[in-house]
Amino acid sequence: MNNRFETTDSATYQLLLDKAREMRCNPTEAESALWSYLSGDKMGAHFRRQHPVFGYIPDFVCIQKKLIIEIDGGYHFEDEQQEKDEERTQWLNKTGYIVLRFTNEEVLNEIDNVLESIEDTLEISALKTNQAPLPSGGVGGGFRVGMGFDVHQLVEGRDLWMGGIKIEHSKGLLGHSDADVLLHAVCDALLGAANMRDIGYHFPDTSAETDGMDSKIILRDTIALIATKGYHLVNIDATICAERPKMNPHIPAMKACMAAICGCDEDDISIKATTTEKLGFTGREEGISAYAVCLIAKDNM
Repeated sequence: MNNRFETTDSATYQLLLDKAREMRCNPTEAESALWSYLSGDKMGAHFRRQHPVFGYIPDFVCIQKKLIIEIDGGYHFEDEQQEKDEERTQWLNKTGYIVLRFTNEEVLNEIDNVLESIEDTLEISALKTNQAPLPSGGVGGGFRVGMGFDVHQLVEGRDLWMGGIKIEHSKGLLGHSDADVLLHAVCDALLGAANMRDIGYHFPDTSAETDGMDSKIILRDTIALIATKGYHLVNIDATICAERPKMNPHIPAMKACMAAICGCDEDDISIKATTTEKLGFTGREEGISAYAVCLIAKDNM
């Protein structure tokens, strides 16, 4: 693919994503030590662990600041591996990424020096970002808007999930996953804005892996998917259409849940709830629907 931030085709990306998840479950001692300083935006930048970038999986990456951090174990000091690492670093530099490499020993025994180096590099990256030219297409060239819609039937014997929150009700939504219409609408809006098809394409309802899937995982992976094309979320505006149960009391919890998954402020997420005045399938309490509009932007904006 010719997109500057596209890692690879969607099938290969899914394989990389699965491998990345496996790697996150088995970190080295040095990786765990450094992650304790990078996680939760502690250094003023949002880092991801083992996130696919351009077809490979670095130890840590901050896509917004275009910074990759690698922690090298013993095999990285072999001549052949050093040549591969250098080739990859040079290629990433050409795409605009800065690559920092530290040894296990440096992270475990000289953490203050490691953190100082990362902080200095983040400052340099910030200066470059502030001086960057406008993206092609003019002032709005780096912004894109997407719209999403979803609807599911209300049935007995199912839990009701909305915005990542379980709501007590006599009925739940029927679907292959947990049928969270709000998160599904948001994911479709995000993918549409990035021109990456829809959630049915990436999370098909014919797959055993997505059977009963928690939609919070779908949202998390969707944020990761749009990041491969260099986009981040700017804001979400969504509306839930339901006669019962009343959604308004749960909206603050939904916003907090979604903000934590998306890595944004709660103020960037607007959720509204309405009824259809007893009209249609919603008014008859046969189902619930949701609409969402999302704005995304290139990471250098």
